[in-house]
Amino acid sequence: MKSIKSLLAISLLMPLTICAKEIKVAAVEFAAKSPGFEANLPGIVDALTVAAKNGAKLMVLPEGATTGFLYQDTKALMPYADTVPGKTTEAISKVTKQFNAYVVVGMYEKNPITNKIYNAAVLIGPNGYIGKYHKNNLATGEGMVASPGNLGFPVFKTDIGKIGLVICFDDTNIQNLLLPVLRGADIVAQPIGSNKIPSIFTASYTNHSTMANISTAVSWMGTNVISTNSTRSEGLPGMAFVTFDGSSSIWDNTGKRLISAPLSTVANPTKPQTVYATLSLSKQSEQKNYWLKHRRPELYQDLNNYRYPDDGNATYQSRQVAAVLVQYEPKTGDVDANFKKVEQLLKQRTGVFNLTVLPFNSFLGPVTLNKNTVAQYAEELNGKSYQLAAGLAKKYQTYVLFSMPEKRGNQYFQTAILFNGSGKQVGIYRKSHLNDSEKVWASAGNELPVFSTPNFGNVAVMLNDEVRIPEITQMYGIYRADLILVPTSYNQKEYGSVVDIPKGVVQDASNRGMSMWYNIAKYAQAYTLVSNFISGDQRAVGQSAVYSSAPEVGYYPPNIAPDQEMAHLVNFTTHVNKTVFMDQERLIASRRWDQAVPLTLDMNSACFKEWQTNSTNKEVCPAVDINR
Repeated sequence: MKSIKSLLAISLLMPLTICAKEIKVAAVEFAAKSPGFEANLPGIVDALTVAAKNGAKLMVLPEGATTGFLYQDTKALMPYADTVPGKTTEAISKVTKQFNAYVVVGMYEKNPITNKIYNAAVLIGPNGYIGKYHKNNLATGEGMVASPGNLGFPVFKTDIGKIGLVICFDDTNIQNLLLPVLRGADIVAQPIGSNKIPSIFTASYTNHSTMANISTAVSWMGTNVISTNSTRSEGLPGMAFVTFDGSSSIWDNTGKRLISAPLSTVANPTKPQTVYATLSLSKQSEQKNYWLKHRRPELYQDLNNYRYPDDGNATYQSRQVAAVLVQYEPKTGDVDANFKKVEQLLKQRTGVFNLTVLPFNSFLGPVTLNKNTVAQYAEELNGKSYQLAAGLAKKYQTYVLFSMPEKRGNQYFQTAILFNGSGKQVGIYRKSHLNDSEKVWASAGNELPVFSTPNFGNVAVMLNDEVRIPEITQMYGIYRADLILVPTSYNQKEYGSVVDIPKGVVQDASNRGMSMWYNIAKYAQAYTLVSNFISGDQRAVGQSAVYSSAPEVGYYPPNIAPDQEMAHLVNFTTHVNKTVFMDQERLIASRRWDQAVPLTLDMNSACFKEWQTNSTNKEVCPAVDINR
């Protein structure tokens, strides 16, 4: 038997495999001198040393921290870019070794053999260089200096947890944020360079706040996120300057923003700040667990296919939409009383409208459905509630989206039906992602249909808590939905969070609403209309609203119903504003379809498990016989 002393010595040599339960992390802003490299490294080391002395075990620097961005093309940047490993990793390793800490640095990496440059995020730890990530989604004009990523989405196992990396504009496409989380990341570190160009310059249409975008996306991801920005102004060729607006932030895995650095503006510039927060890596994320349990990869296979930007299914014609979102306090289970209330609210509605969206289980309210009660409430198509909804459509000459528990033979479904202004059924959607309660009594639909209409273009539907599954949004985006309609019964308790973007990053009018509904509109690039109950047995919170495809840049901010019963009228025009940074066509064109395979794999398959286990391998399943 070995002595206790010898066993202790052996244990000290073994790698630590249990993650720290709580760690202090830091978002370290740094204003790089541009053009430059050698002059920036001492400042980076100094800033990291201060953060490490303050107890930070993971420190994240901004995008392009070693060089800044003042480069017209690859040739101009090449003298300032660094290899990996190289001078940058060597300098930072001195800090990480001294303080037993980890650093993520955003930098431009050069390959001296191919003469390619990549926008990289590099992870360095107590033993030096660990690994790197290459930015997959390049921002407008960035392709002049850098090549798209070629490393997939690695997740690095460390003694403080599993660390995933993304960079700035990567967050424009939701799959880039989902893949590291699907691979097991406890923390996603995001170096960013989020800037504003003065509106007097034509390129100002590209203004997009990454900090605003990630602020809402975290509620879907269900993991801890650190996003670090710079604070400085730079002159770029053909324009006076761009301003990097700071506001570096840290979120926990519930989507709660723990801290943000001050906003930096031209009028009120701030010095680079370092902000700290403590993350609890042992805390479970209800959203992440729900997503992983209820996602259905077999429905997402089209993510693997390239979708042409000029997709024949896309619509380009501008269409005027005047929609009413019916928000009322239901009498649970009383179809007649609830229909009467809906009709009364529509009758009181002044102004012309051509679309009506009703809440989830529209004339029933929040009834408790289970094996014993579903037969009492479910109806066949063409039944009483169906006919009442069709009658509303015909009477008011409006499209109506209505939902109910449907009986179909020996099966039950949660079903939404779209009627046109003549009261004719033009679309039907059976809920495809059932929650645990629904799985007891309901069958799941197996399609994600998009309905073509002459009035609105392409219309898609999500039912209630399906908004918790980000891939549905991504699918509707590539299917070129113009509108996404969400009948809901939402009480703000089980999921979701309020939109909470750092103050001043966006207009106040755009800094409100429910994060997941907000996400649907921007990640599908489709107007999203939500109809909810108010009060009632489950204390629904109302907040019926329309969300536009670019709310974070101030174009058509969320239009949210006041806290009262009403048929809330919203007016907007589709395909009318081409001056914002993103639209559906550009979203599709920039999507890295070649990276999407893991999202479409059965999570119990050997292929998927191998991809998760070998979490830094850029290939999917290279060592697995996928035919077995």
